[in-house]
Amino acid sequence: MATTWLAAAEPETCWAHHAWPDFAALPQKEYAIVVLPIHGLTDHGADLPLDVEELVGGALLRRAVEQVKTRFVVRVLPPLRFLPAFGVRGFFEVDPETAHHLVAEVAAGVKAAGFHKLVFLNTSSINEPFVATAALDARAGCGLRTYVIHTRALGLDPARHQAGDVAPFAAHLAKLLTEIRGHLAPPLPVFATDKPMPPAVSTVPFPAYRPRYLASLTSTHLADMAGKKESLVIVPTGAIEQHGPHLPVGVDAILGQALLDAALRRLPPDLPVFVAPPVTYGKSIEHREYLGTVSLSTKTLRRLVLAIAEQVSALGLRRLALLNTHGGNSTVLASVLHEIQGSIGLETFLLRPGHASDLGAQEAAWGFHAGEWETSLMLACAPELVHMDQAAGEYPARLNDPGELRPEDAPATFAWMTRDLSRSGVVGDPALATREKGTRWLSDAAETLASRIRRQSDR
Repeated sequence: MATTWLAAAEPETCWAHHAWPDFAALPQKEYAIVVLPIHGLTDHGADLPLDVEELVGGALLRRAVEQVKTRFVVRVLPPLRFLPAFGVRGFFEVDPETAHHLVAEVAAGVKAAGFHKLVFLNTSSINEPFVATAALDARAGCGLRTYVIHTRALGLDPARHQAGDVAPFAAHLAKLLTEIRGHLAPPLPVFATDKPMPPAVSTVPFPAYRPRYLASLTSTHLADMAGKKESLVIVPTGAIEQHGPHLPVGVDAILGQALLDAALRRLPPDLPVFVAPPVTYGKSIEHREYLGTVSLSTKTLRRLVLAIAEQVSALGLRRLALLNTHGGNSTVLASVLHEIQGSIGLETFLLRPGHASDLGAQEAAWGFHAGEWETSLMLACAPELVHMDQAAGEYPARLNDPGELRPEDAPATFAWMTRDLSRSGVVGDPALATREKGTRWLSDAAETLASRIRRQSDR
Protein backbone atom coordinates (compact mmCIF):
# COMPACT_ATOMS: atom_id res chain seq x y z
CA MET A 1 0.00 0.00 0.00
CA ALA A 2 2.86 2.36 -0.84
CA THR A 3 0.55 4.96 -2.39
CA THR A 4 -1.34 5.55 0.86
CA TRP A 5 1.60 6.86 2.87
CA LEU A 6 0.44 9.13 5.67
CA ALA A 7 2.93 7.99 8.31
CA ALA A 8 5.19 5.09 9.18
CA ALA A 9 2.35 3.54 11.19
CA GLU A 10 1.33 -0.04 11.88
CA PRO A 11 -1.43 -0.36 9.22
CA GLU A 12 -4.09 -2.19 11.23
CA THR A 13 -4.07 0.35 14.06
CA CYS A 14 -3.83 3.47 11.87
CA TRP A 15 -6.72 5.85 12.69
CA ALA A 16 -6.97 6.97 9.05
CA HIS A 17 -7.57 3.42 7.79
CA HIS A 18 -10.93 2.91 9.53
CA ALA A 19 -14.45 3.94 8.48
CA TRP A 20 -16.65 6.01 10.75
CA PRO A 21 -18.93 3.10 11.80
CA ASP A 22 -15.80 1.28 13.01
CA PHE A 23 -15.31 4.02 15.59
CA ALA A 24 -18.96 3.81 16.63
CA ALA A 25 -18.87 0.01 17.02
CA LEU A 26 -15.41 -0.28 18.57
CA PRO A 27 -15.66 -2.36 21.77
CA GLN A 28 -14.16 -1.44 25.13
CA LYS A 29 -13.20 2.14 24.35
CA GLU A 30 -12.54 2.69 28.04
CA TYR A 31 -9.56 0.37 27.63
CA ALA A 32 -8.41 1.79 24.28
CA ILE A 33 -5.43 4.06 23.76
CA VAL A 34 -5.12 6.72 21.08
CA VAL A 35 -1.55 7.79 20.27
CA LEU A 36 -0.66 11.15 18.74
CA PRO A 37 2.94 11.11 17.44
CA ILE A 38 4.68 14.49 17.61
CA HIS A 39 7.81 14.87 15.48
CA GLY A 40 9.87 17.99 14.93
CA LEU A 41 11.47 18.84 11.60
CA THR A 42 14.82 19.96 12.96
CA ASP A 43 18.41 20.36 11.88
CA HIS A 44 20.11 17.50 13.76
CA GLY A 45 23.26 17.73 11.71
CA ALA A 46 24.42 18.26 8.16
CA ASP A 47 24.25 14.56 7.27
CA LEU A 48 20.78 13.85 8.70
CA PRO A 49 17.40 14.44 7.03
CA LEU A 50 15.09 16.96 8.66
CA ASP A 51 12.54 14.22 9.38
CA VAL A 52 14.94 11.93 11.25
CA GLU A 53 12.71 12.20 14.33
CA GLU A 54 9.78 10.80 12.36
CA LEU A 55 11.92 8.09 10.79
CA VAL A 56 13.10 6.81 14.16
CA GLY A 57 9.94 7.63 16.13
CA GLY A 58 7.73 5.95 13.55
CA ALA A 59 9.80 2.77 13.62
CA LEU A 60 9.73 2.81 17.42
CA LEU A 61 5.97 3.23 17.64
CA ARG A 62 5.27 0.66 14.97
CA ARG A 63 7.34 -1.99 16.79
CA ALA A 64 5.70 -1.17 20.13
CA VAL A 65 2.16 -1.24 18.78
CA GLU A 66 2.74 -4.61 17.14
CA GLN A 67 3.48 -5.97 20.63
CA VAL A 68 0.29 -4.68 22.30
CA LYS A 69 -2.40 -4.58 19.60
CA THR A 70 -3.66 -8.10 20.37
CA ARG A 71 -4.18 -7.21 24.04
CA PHE A 72 -6.08 -3.93 23.78
CA VAL A 73 -7.28 -1.48 21.17
CA VAL A 74 -4.75 1.05 19.91
CA ARG A 75 -5.38 3.76 17.34
CA VAL A 76 -2.49 5.86 15.99
CA LEU A 77 -3.34 9.28 14.59
CA PRO A 78 -1.45 10.88 11.70
CA PRO A 79 1.55 12.68 13.24
CA LEU A 80 1.90 16.36 13.98
CA ARG A 81 4.94 17.79 12.21
CA PHE A 82 4.28 21.52 12.57
CA LEU A 83 5.68 22.61 15.95
CA PRO A 84 7.24 25.61 17.66
CA ALA A 85 11.02 25.79 17.35
CA PHE A 86 11.79 28.23 20.20
CA GLY A 87 14.93 29.59 18.60
CA VAL A 88 16.37 26.20 17.67
CA ARG A 89 16.88 25.70 13.95
CA GLY A 90 13.56 24.13 13.16
CA PHE A 91 11.83 23.88 9.81
CA PHE A 92 8.14 24.31 8.98
CA GLU A 93 7.63 25.67 12.47
CA VAL A 94 4.44 27.34 13.71
CA ASP A 95 3.94 29.80 16.53
CA PRO A 96 3.03 28.32 19.96
CA GLU A 97 -0.56 29.56 19.83
CA THR A 98 -1.23 27.85 16.49
CA ALA A 99 0.43 24.66 17.73
CA HIS A 100 -1.78 24.68 20.84
CA HIS A 101 -4.90 25.17 18.71
CA LEU A 102 -3.80 22.30 16.45
CA VAL A 103 -3.37 19.89 19.36
CA ALA A 104 -6.63 20.99 21.00
CA GLU A 105 -8.61 20.45 17.80
CA VAL A 106 -7.13 17.00 17.25
CA ALA A 107 -7.88 16.12 20.88
CA ALA A 108 -11.47 17.28 20.42
CA GLY A 109 -11.85 14.82 17.52
CA VAL A 110 -10.51 12.01 19.71
CA LYS A 111 -12.97 12.87 22.46
CA ALA A 112 -15.87 13.11 20.00
CA ALA A 113 -15.06 9.60 18.76
CA GLY A 114 -15.72 8.28 22.26
CA PHE A 115 -12.17 7.57 23.45
CA HIS A 116 -10.97 8.31 26.96
CA LYS A 117 -7.16 8.15 26.76
CA LEU A 118 -4.79 10.10 24.55
CA VAL A 119 -1.03 9.51 24.60
CA PHE A 120 1.36 12.12 23.26
CA LEU A 121 4.50 10.37 21.94
CA ASN A 122 7.02 13.16 21.52
CA THR A 123 10.41 12.88 19.78
CA SER A 124 11.18 16.61 19.94
CA SER A 125 13.28 17.43 23.02
CA ILE A 126 12.91 21.18 22.56
CA ASN A 127 9.12 20.80 22.60
CA GLU A 128 8.83 18.81 25.82
CA PRO A 129 7.40 21.79 27.81
CA PHE A 130 4.98 22.59 24.98
CA VAL A 131 3.74 18.98 24.81
CA ALA A 132 3.29 18.81 28.59
CA THR A 133 1.24 22.01 28.49
CA ALA A 134 -0.85 20.79 25.56
CA ALA A 135 -1.55 17.51 27.37
CA LEU A 136 -2.81 19.32 30.47
CA ASP A 137 -4.93 21.66 28.37
CA ALA A 138 -6.49 18.66 26.57
CA ARG A 139 -7.17 17.05 29.96
CA ALA A 140 -8.92 20.17 31.24
CA GLY A 141 -10.54 21.26 27.99
CA CYS A 142 -11.78 17.93 26.60
CA GLY A 143 -11.98 15.76 29.69
CA LEU A 144 -9.61 13.21 28.15
CA ARG A 145 -7.13 11.27 30.24
CA THR A 146 -3.89 12.45 28.68
CA TYR A 147 -0.39 11.00 28.97
CA VAL A 148 3.03 12.08 27.74
CA ILE A 149 5.95 9.89 26.69
CA HIS A 150 9.13 11.66 25.62
CA THR A 151 11.49 9.40 23.68
CA ARG A 152 14.39 11.16 25.38
CA ALA A 153 13.18 9.69 28.68
CA LEU A 154 13.45 6.24 27.07
CA GLY A 155 17.10 6.95 26.28
CA LEU A 156 16.36 7.21 22.57
CA ASP A 157 18.08 9.96 20.63
CA PRO A 158 16.78 9.98 17.03
CA ALA A 159 19.99 11.54 15.74
CA ARG A 160 22.10 8.71 17.23
CA HIS A 161 19.71 5.85 16.48
CA GLN A 162 18.82 6.63 12.87
CA ALA A 163 20.19 3.30 11.69
CA GLY A 164 20.25 1.54 15.05
CA ASP A 165 18.10 -1.15 16.59
CA VAL A 166 14.99 0.33 18.24
CA ALA A 167 13.78 -3.04 19.58
CA PRO A 168 14.85 -2.47 23.22
CA PHE A 169 13.20 0.96 23.23
CA ALA A 170 10.07 -0.45 21.59
CA ALA A 171 9.76 -3.06 24.33
CA HIS A 172 9.97 -0.28 26.93
CA LEU A 173 7.37 1.77 25.06
CA ALA A 174 5.04 -1.24 24.82
CA LYS A 175 5.36 -1.69 28.60
CA LEU A 176 4.48 1.97 29.17
CA LEU A 177 1.45 1.78 26.86
CA THR A 178 0.25 -1.28 28.78
CA GLU A 179 0.63 0.59 32.07
CA ILE A 180 -1.30 3.54 30.67
CA ARG A 181 -4.05 1.20 29.50
CA GLY A 182 -4.50 -0.01 33.07
CA HIS A 183 -4.32 3.42 34.72
CA LEU A 184 -7.61 4.31 36.44
CA ALA A 185 -9.38 1.49 34.62
CA PRO A 186 -11.13 -1.65 35.92
CA PRO A 187 -9.56 -5.04 35.18
CA LEU A 188 -9.46 -5.80 31.49
CA PRO A 189 -12.00 -8.45 30.43
CA VAL A 190 -11.37 -10.93 27.64
CA PHE A 191 -10.22 -8.77 24.78
CA ALA A 192 -12.56 -8.60 21.81
CA THR A 193 -10.80 -7.34 18.70
CA ASP A 194 -12.53 -5.00 16.32
CA LYS A 195 -13.12 -5.71 12.64
CA PRO A 196 -10.06 -7.58 11.30
CA MET A 197 -8.17 -6.01 8.46
CA PRO A 198 -6.04 -7.80 5.88
CA PRO A 199 -2.32 -7.06 5.93
CA ALA A 200 -1.13 -4.12 3.91
CA VAL A 201 0.22 -4.81 0.46
CA SER A 202 3.36 -2.87 1.25
CA THR A 203 5.06 -1.70 4.42
CA VAL A 204 7.04 1.03 2.66
CA PRO A 205 6.61 3.98 5.04
CA PHE A 206 7.35 6.74 2.56
CA PRO A 207 6.21 7.48 -0.98
CA ALA A 208 8.24 6.96 -4.11
CA TYR A 209 8.62 10.74 -4.42
CA ARG A 210 10.74 10.91 -1.24
CA PRO A 211 13.74 12.34 -3.17
CA ARG A 212 11.53 15.37 -3.86
CA TYR A 213 10.26 15.62 -0.26
CA LEU A 214 11.75 18.70 1.40
CA ALA A 215 11.72 17.14 4.87
CA SER A 216 13.83 14.21 3.63
CA LEU A 217 16.68 16.56 2.70
CA THR A 218 19.49 17.73 4.96
CA SER A 219 19.88 21.34 6.03
CA THR A 220 23.05 21.55 3.92
CA HIS A 221 21.21 20.29 0.85
CA LEU A 222 18.44 22.84 1.40
CA ALA A 223 20.93 25.66 1.82
CA ASP A 224 22.90 24.70 -1.30
CA MET A 225 19.96 23.81 -3.52
CA ALA A 226 20.41 25.22 -7.01
CA GLY A 227 17.72 26.97 -9.03
CA LYS A 228 15.58 27.90 -6.05
CA LYS A 229 13.71 30.72 -7.77
CA GLU A 230 12.62 28.42 -10.57
CA SER A 231 11.66 25.51 -8.30
CA LEU A 232 8.02 24.73 -7.53
CA VAL A 233 6.98 23.55 -4.06
CA ILE A 234 3.73 21.59 -3.77
CA VAL A 235 1.80 21.48 -0.50
CA PRO A 236 -0.70 18.59 -0.30
CA THR A 237 -3.78 19.46 1.80
CA GLY A 238 -6.29 16.79 2.75
CA ALA A 239 -8.53 15.82 5.66
CA ILE A 240 -9.33 13.11 8.19
CA GLU A 241 -13.09 12.81 7.95
CA GLN A 242 -15.87 10.29 7.45
CA HIS A 243 -16.42 8.84 3.99
CA GLY A 244 -19.39 6.62 4.64
CA PRO A 245 -19.40 3.11 6.08
CA HIS A 246 -17.35 1.62 3.24
CA LEU A 247 -14.32 3.94 3.09
CA PRO A 248 -11.75 4.97 5.71
CA VAL A 249 -11.64 8.43 7.25
CA GLY A 250 -8.26 9.05 5.59
CA VAL A 251 -9.60 9.05 2.01
CA ASP A 252 -8.82 12.68 1.16
CA ALA A 253 -5.27 12.51 2.53
CA ILE A 254 -4.68 9.09 0.97
CA LEU A 255 -5.92 10.11 -2.47
CA GLY A 256 -3.84 13.28 -2.36
CA GLN A 257 -0.72 11.18 -1.82
CA ALA A 258 -1.74 8.66 -4.49
CA LEU A 259 -2.44 11.33 -7.11
CA LEU A 260 0.73 13.25 -6.32
CA ASP A 261 2.86 10.10 -6.34
CA ALA A 262 1.43 9.02 -9.71
CA ALA A 263 1.84 12.51 -11.21
CA LEU A 264 5.44 12.97 -10.06
CA ARG A 265 6.40 9.63 -11.58
CA ARG A 266 5.48 11.17 -14.95
CA LEU A 267 7.88 14.11 -14.58
CA PRO A 268 11.55 14.21 -15.61
CA PRO A 269 13.75 13.51 -12.57
CA ASP A 270 15.61 16.79 -13.03
CA LEU A 271 12.47 18.97 -13.13
CA PRO A 272 12.78 21.25 -10.06
CA VAL A 273 9.58 20.23 -8.25
CA PHE A 274 9.51 19.54 -4.51
CA VAL A 275 6.88 18.53 -1.96
CA ALA A 276 6.40 20.15 1.44
CA PRO A 277 5.20 18.21 4.51
CA PRO A 278 1.50 17.48 3.95
CA VAL A 279 -1.32 19.15 5.84
CA THR A 280 -3.06 15.88 6.70
CA TYR A 281 -5.86 17.30 8.84
CA GLY A 282 -8.34 19.72 7.26
CA LYS A 283 -11.41 21.82 7.90
CA SER A 284 -14.13 19.17 8.16
CA ILE A 285 -16.69 20.81 10.41
CA GLU A 286 -19.56 19.62 8.21
CA HIS A 287 -18.69 16.01 9.04
CA ARG A 288 -18.11 16.40 12.78
CA GLU A 289 -21.22 14.40 13.77
CA TYR A 290 -19.58 11.28 12.35
CA LEU A 291 -17.06 9.59 14.64
CA GLY A 292 -13.47 9.49 13.48
CA THR A 293 -13.59 12.95 11.90
CA VAL A 294 -10.85 15.29 13.15
CA SER A 295 -11.51 18.86 12.07
CA LEU A 296 -9.34 21.96 12.18
CA SER A 297 -10.74 25.47 12.52
CA THR A 298 -10.42 28.07 9.79
CA LYS A 299 -7.86 29.91 11.93
CA THR A 300 -5.63 26.87 12.45
CA LEU A 301 -5.71 25.72 8.80
CA ARG A 302 -4.91 29.25 7.62
CA ARG A 303 -1.99 29.59 10.02
CA LEU A 304 -0.56 26.20 9.09
CA VAL A 305 -0.50 27.04 5.39
CA LEU A 306 0.95 30.50 6.09
CA ALA A 307 3.69 28.91 8.22
CA ILE A 308 4.61 26.57 5.38
CA ALA A 309 4.68 29.49 2.94
CA GLU A 310 6.93 31.47 5.28
CA GLN A 311 9.32 28.52 5.49
CA VAL A 312 9.36 28.13 1.71
CA SER A 313 10.22 31.80 1.42
CA ALA A 314 12.93 31.55 4.11
CA LEU A 315 14.55 28.73 2.14
CA GLY A 316 14.82 31.05 -0.87
CA LEU A 317 12.12 29.29 -2.88
CA ARG A 318 9.69 31.60 -4.65
CA ARG A 319 6.90 29.45 -6.12
CA LEU A 320 4.27 27.53 -4.17
CA ALA A 321 1.29 25.42 -5.26
CA LEU A 322 -1.46 23.82 -3.21
CA LEU A 323 -2.82 20.41 -4.17
CA ASN A 324 -6.09 20.17 -2.27
CA THR A 325 -8.19 16.99 -2.17
CA HIS A 326 -10.85 18.07 0.34
CA GLY A 327 -13.64 20.41 -0.70
CA GLY A 328 -14.11 21.80 2.82
CA ASN A 329 -10.64 23.36 2.65
CA SER A 330 -11.28 25.16 -0.63
CA THR A 331 -12.57 28.56 0.47
CA VAL A 332 -9.96 28.89 3.22
CA LEU A 333 -7.15 27.98 0.83
CA ALA A 334 -8.37 30.28 -1.92
CA SER A 335 -8.22 33.17 0.52
CA VAL A 336 -4.85 32.25 2.01
CA LEU A 337 -3.25 31.97 -1.44
CA HIS A 338 -4.05 35.65 -2.03
CA GLU A 339 -2.67 36.43 1.44
CA ILE A 340 0.57 34.58 0.68
CA GLN A 341 1.04 36.51 -2.55
CA GLY A 342 0.38 39.84 -0.85
CA SER A 343 2.18 39.44 2.47
CA ILE A 344 4.97 36.93 1.73
CA GLY A 345 5.53 37.64 -1.94
CA LEU A 346 5.47 34.10 -3.28
CA GLU A 347 4.02 33.23 -6.65
CA THR A 348 1.12 30.89 -5.83
CA PHE A 349 -1.02 28.38 -7.71
CA LEU A 350 -3.86 26.02 -6.99
CA LEU A 351 -3.26 22.66 -8.67
CA ARG A 352 -6.30 20.65 -9.69
CA PRO A 353 -6.06 17.04 -10.83
CA GLY A 354 -8.24 15.90 -13.66
CA HIS A 355 -11.68 14.47 -12.97
CA ALA A 356 -13.66 11.69 -14.62
CA SER A 357 -15.38 12.88 -17.79
CA ASP A 358 -17.58 9.82 -18.13
CA LEU A 359 -19.60 9.92 -14.91
CA GLY A 360 -23.35 9.69 -15.36
CA ALA A 361 -25.24 12.99 -15.23
CA GLN A 362 -26.75 12.35 -11.79
CA GLU A 363 -23.46 11.27 -10.26
CA ALA A 364 -21.55 14.14 -11.89
CA ALA A 365 -24.03 16.65 -10.46
CA TRP A 366 -24.64 15.24 -6.97
CA GLY A 367 -22.07 12.51 -6.28
CA PHE A 368 -19.58 14.71 -4.48
CA HIS A 369 -18.62 12.68 -1.40
CA ALA A 370 -17.63 8.99 -1.14
CA GLY A 371 -19.49 8.15 -4.33
CA GLU A 372 -18.42 6.56 -7.59
CA TRP A 373 -15.31 8.71 -8.14
CA GLU A 374 -13.63 8.46 -4.73
CA THR A 375 -14.63 4.83 -4.22
CA SER A 376 -13.22 3.83 -7.60
CA LEU A 377 -9.93 5.62 -6.89
CA MET A 378 -9.65 3.91 -3.50
CA LEU A 379 -10.33 0.53 -5.12
CA ALA A 380 -7.40 1.27 -7.42
CA CYS A 381 -4.85 2.47 -4.86
CA ALA A 382 -5.89 0.90 -1.54
CA PRO A 383 -8.47 -1.86 -2.16
CA GLU A 384 -7.84 -3.49 1.22
CA LEU A 385 -9.36 -0.42 2.91
CA VAL A 386 -12.60 -0.52 0.88
CA HIS A 387 -15.60 -2.54 2.12
CA MET A 388 -18.09 -2.57 -0.74
CA ASP A 389 -20.48 -4.77 1.24
CA GLN A 390 -21.04 -1.74 3.52
CA ALA A 391 -21.59 0.79 0.71
CA ALA A 392 -24.70 2.96 0.82
CA GLY A 393 -25.86 5.48 -1.80
CA GLU A 394 -27.72 8.75 -1.16
CA TYR A 395 -28.27 11.91 -3.22
CA PRO A 396 -29.29 15.33 -1.85
CA ALA A 397 -31.13 16.23 -5.07
CA ARG A 398 -32.20 14.85 -8.44
CA LEU A 399 -31.62 16.40 -11.82
CA ASN A 400 -35.33 16.95 -12.42
CA ASP A 401 -36.14 18.37 -8.97
CA PRO A 402 -38.21 21.60 -9.14
CA GLY A 403 -36.83 24.95 -8.02
CA GLU A 404 -33.27 26.29 -8.03
CA LEU A 405 -32.23 26.00 -4.37
CA ARG A 406 -29.51 23.39 -3.98
CA PRO A 407 -26.64 22.62 -1.57
CA GLU A 408 -23.98 23.29 -4.25
CA ASP A 409 -23.53 24.94 -7.68
CA ALA A 410 -26.92 26.69 -7.98
CA PRO A 411 -28.30 30.25 -8.12
CA ALA A 412 -29.23 29.88 -4.45
CA THR A 413 -27.37 27.55 -2.07
CA PHE A 414 -27.70 26.71 1.60
CA ALA A 415 -25.01 26.04 4.17
CA TRP A 416 -25.18 22.38 5.09
CA MET A 417 -23.91 19.81 7.51
CA THR A 418 -23.54 16.32 6.07
CA ARG A 419 -26.42 15.05 8.21
CA ASP A 420 -28.66 17.47 6.28
CA LEU A 421 -27.91 15.55 3.09
CA SER A 422 -27.19 11.96 4.09
CA ARG A 423 -27.67 9.52 6.95
CA SER A 424 -24.77 7.29 5.90
CA GLY A 425 -22.37 10.13 5.19
CA VAL A 426 -22.28 9.22 1.50
CA VAL A 427 -23.38 11.76 -1.10
CA GLY A 428 -23.43 9.78 -4.33
CA ASP A 429 -23.63 6.14 -5.36
CA PRO A 430 -20.53 4.06 -4.56
CA ALA A 431 -22.20 0.95 -5.99
CA LEU A 432 -21.27 2.31 -9.42
CA ALA A 433 -17.56 2.15 -8.57
CA THR A 434 -15.14 -0.43 -9.95
CA ARG A 435 -11.41 -0.96 -9.66
CA GLU A 436 -11.10 -0.78 -13.45
CA LYS A 437 -12.65 2.70 -13.49
CA GLY A 438 -10.42 3.76 -10.61
CA THR A 439 -7.26 2.57 -12.32
CA ARG A 440 -8.16 4.45 -15.49
CA TRP A 441 -9.31 7.58 -13.68
CA LEU A 442 -6.25 7.63 -11.43
CA SER A 443 -4.00 7.41 -14.48
CA ASP A 444 -5.94 10.12 -16.35
CA ALA A 445 -6.04 12.43 -13.31
CA ALA A 446 -2.33 11.93 -12.65
CA GLU A 447 -1.50 12.69 -16.29
CA THR A 448 -3.56 15.89 -16.12
CA LEU A 449 -1.93 16.86 -12.84
CA ALA A 450 1.56 16.15 -14.20
CA SER A 451 0.79 18.29 -17.24
CA ARG A 452 -0.30 21.17 -15.03
CA ILE A 453 2.79 20.84 -12.85
CA ARG A 454 5.01 20.88 -15.96
CA ARG A 455 3.18 23.94 -17.26
CA GLN A 456 3.68 25.81 -13.98
CA SER A 457 7.32 24.70 -13.78
CA ASP A 458 8.01 26.01 -17.29
CA ARG A 459 6.66 29.49 -16.59
